Amino acid sequence: MGETLEQIKRGRYKDAVIGFRNHWYPAMRSRDIVEEEVKPLTILGEDVLFKRIDGQVYAIRNNCAHRGYRFSEKVECYTRNTITCPVHAFTYNFRNGELVTIPSDPESPLIGQTKVHAYPVEEVNDLVFVFIGDVAPSPLAHDVPPRFLEKNLYVVAAVNVDCDCNWRIAADSGFDPNHVFLHKENDFLKELQIPFPIATRLKNSDTFGEIELIEGDGPKGMTDRLSATEPVYEHSFECDGETGRMASMFPPDGAQGQAAQAFGSIEGSLWMPGVLNVDPWPIPGMTHFEWWVPIDETTHRYFIAWGKWIDEQEEQEAFREEVETKWIHLGYENFNRYDVLLNNGMQAFYADPDRTYGHGQILTRNDGYTIAWHRLATKHNRGIQKRYAGK
Repeated sequence: MGETLEQIKRGRYKDAVIGFRNHWYPAMRSRDIVEEEVKPLTILGEDVLFKRIDGQVYAIRNNCAHRGYRFSEKVECYTRNTITCPVHAFTYNFRNGELVTIPSDPESPLIGQTKVHAYPVEEVNDLVFVFIGDVAPSPLAHDVPPRFLEKNLYVVAAVNVDCDCNWRIAADSGFDPNHVFLHKENDFLKELQIPFPIATRLKNSDTFGEIELIEGDGPKGMTDRLSATEPVYEHSFECDGETGRMASMFPPDGAQGQAAQAFGSIEGSLWMPGVLNVDPWPIPGMTHFEWWVPIDETTHRYFIAWGKWIDEQEEQEAFREEVETKWIHLGYENFNRYDVLLNNGMQAFYADPDRTYGHGQILTRNDGYTIAWHRLATKHNRGIQKRYAGK
């Protein structure tokens, strides 16, 4: 290892085009890789090769140390634990990346001394996490929301899709209270008939009044408390002699206080290196997690997992079936998928080569969430990812 965590130079959020280095990221759902399967993925611009061996997932750099050929171009494994480059047959231990043989030079001093980069991997709560970095990894608990690792929380990783925008666009919109307008006609609301506002307003003039920072030992993040805002269910305006009206699909109808209380009980929290927790959501008793994992400069991988506090295996199996048959359809296809469309629709603006990230956008006092997130991420990241940073 080179630098330690204490020696890492942090960078600016606007420079994190392909993410933050020296952090844990979900790579895939547990179901996405079966025993002895070899799976290539690009994560933060790095080509990573995964394999499940004896139930455990391992990861190495997807390039031979000899001439850089990608192992995944033609996968050749002559033992369960090894991967062989199909060009010159340099063979590596998949568990630690160590070079174990060269058929053309079996006495080479490189054997046992040369390695391809091996990535730390942890599999927990239905997700496979990988540490992208060169330093000794921090505990996984420092890079996920605290609730994700709570005892008795049973998690089902439901969604793994690639999105056509930079990861920061999605993070900036994750729990932005006023993007609720986008969801005002979603079938999710029709099905559950939830009184859902079209906007939120600050209860006072404090731009950051609803935000609380969490910066102690452990994960670094912030909460955005909807109880500190006023939900708006209807709005009228005048322009050139005409009246326009915007309204919630299911207005409170006299029970505005009750509806506002229910909406205000929802709390969103955003954590380094880019993971959201919304609780409770989509219904009381469930909690929602989503990650935006950079693939390259213009795409990211979007994960959604839902959790419920249950112990019994029978209940867990029933919850998994409920997620598969109900919540993927309602919660993702008819709700969060619209966030994906929103974010993809902003990519061209933020990708303009004549502006740096965010330059040209006009923020209002209700954009405290976005501003606070940029500041927190700039302060607490463990380094800016660069192309081909690993060894």
